[in-house]
Amino acid sequence: MIKTSAQGAVQVFAVEGPLNVEEAGRLNEAVAAAPRAGRPQWVVDLAETPLIDSAGCESLLDARDAAVAVGGGVHLAALSPLCRDILTVTGVIRYFQVFEGVKEAVGQYSR
Repeated sequence: MIKTSAQGAVQVFAVEGPLNVEEAGRLNEAVAAAPRAGRPQWVVDLAETPLIDSAGCESLLDARDAAVAVGGGVHLAALSPLCRDILTVTGVIRYFQVFEGVKEAVGQYSR
């Protein structure tokens, strides 16, 4: 399940459960429906995500591409050690700023 919320101008996408084929499609849908006024500032909250598969990695990269194409960005927050390892081994992590929690990821946009 993907829950979306706004913290000021920052859109937060909370992934609940594994970021697999099914959830990757839901994340893509949530990103497509997100407001894009100005430069999008998005945070993907992975605190409740125990695993990311290849479809999940692709979905994260697609979200980043969509934001960057219009001058925005995507931060990742609260990765489990396994998810961090998966994103590191696949090389996906190099495309994101990663933060310990959502608060820190959102706060980085105000700098």
